Amino acid sequence: MPAAPSEWLQAALKQKKRRAGEENKMKSRSIWLVACMAVMLLTGSGARSEDGVTDTTIRIGAYGPVTGPAAFLGLGSRAGMELAVKEINEAGGINGRKLEVLFEDDNFSPARALAAVKKLIEQDKIFMIFGLSGSNPTVGTLEYVKDLKIPNYFTVASAPPITHPYNRYLFRGATVESGRYGEVYSEFFTQFLKVKKIAIVSGADENAKNEADHTSRYLEKWYDVKPLMRAQFKVGDKDFTSQLIQVKAADPELIMVTGQTPEASIIIRQARELGLRQPIFVGTASVDNALIANDGYAAEGVIGAWPLPLFPDSNEPDMVKFRDAWLKLNPNPPKGRPNLFDVYAYGDTYVLAEALRRAGRDLTREKLVDTLESMKDYRISGVATPRTFTQRHHIGNNLLRVLVVSAQHWVPFGWEPTRPSELMSEFQQ
Repeated sequence: MPAAPSEWLQAALKQKKRRAGEENKMKSRSIWLVACMAVMLLTGSGARSEDGVTDTTIRIGAYGPVTGPAAFLGLGSRAGMELAVKEINEAGGINGRKLEVLFEDDNFSPARALAAVKKLIEQDKIFMIFGLSGSNPTVGTLEYVKDLKIPNYFTVASAPPITHPYNRYLFRGATVESGRYGEVYSEFFTQFLKVKKIAIVSGADENAKNEADHTSRYLEKWYDVKPLMRAQFKVGDKDFTSQLIQVKAADPELIMVTGQTPEASIIIRQARELGLRQPIFVGTASVDNALIANDGYAAEGVIGAWPLPLFPDSNEPDMVKFRDAWLKLNPNPPKGRPNLFDVYAYGDTYVLAEALRRAGRDLTREKLVDTLESMKDYRISGVATPRTFTQRHHIGNNLLRVLVVSAQHWVPFGWEPTRPSELMSEFQQ
């Protein structure tokens, strides 16, 4: 029997009310889901843009050669960095976070360096890159990193492409740009030593080649002096007789050698054995106690350029403090250590730590770059040169001193360049 009109109406009203309630619940749930998705998207976007930063850590990716022909470079850089990281973390870290560094061996190979950087960025999700390798491997990474908007800070590589053209995310720290080497070397040779007959023996790798190229350029441009000859060699070579025979035939007043310590040591020893008694000037990478240990008294009188205020065996209090801390962390070190690269990386790790601290707890890559560009004359102590960057240039150091081997020690020569840097004037325009 059909329901009475009043009963049917009441039932219909109840059903309508029930459906309305269900619809309201569904709307509320939809709004809640949309809100949750928005939060997740915002949070996820932040995480992707600022990889490597957590509530407790800042993850940095580093690379350099700890195997291969230039292992001494990477081993030194890594050890100097590790000492600084240990001190920074033991002192409380940076704005409540500890530094965490992931280090990759590049074997002094551009291909290996590129693979290392890709791994650190794409797999390990680091916040920034700390380049502790030479120019050859470093240049192999630049095309990949130049547009990623990830800060790259290079301590050892002096290759011009790091800073030319200017890139907001690429910085050079402790090392001096190879163009500046050419400016200083040419002034020292012609204005202080008063020599014009110069022979050059240079490595074919990026750093050594650039040093020689720029020296030749400024000798001719500034002082109208053209080197008598130039011969090249490869990293890892052991015999340089053919190059030195060419030098002997040219009869120079000065021999310039640019390359790493192992090769420079052999060149100096073989030059003396062949009767070459001219002064020998070596590039920065060869100003090392290992060269003296390798050559003994054949190294006496060798001259070289040094881009730091103090040499590692200095008895100045700041260097003694650094050396004691380094030896505690690295007992029974090999000959020649700590070296230039230990000190380089130690000082630059503190530069980065200070920039990260100034960037604040709400850390972003853009804030780090802004902070680095505002740094002026910062250094951890007298072992490092003051570091200055601006919005016009990212060349942190231009200091070069001249040292000479005397009584089996590198000692200051007592000369300073006076000619203004053409290289830096480009950035003031």
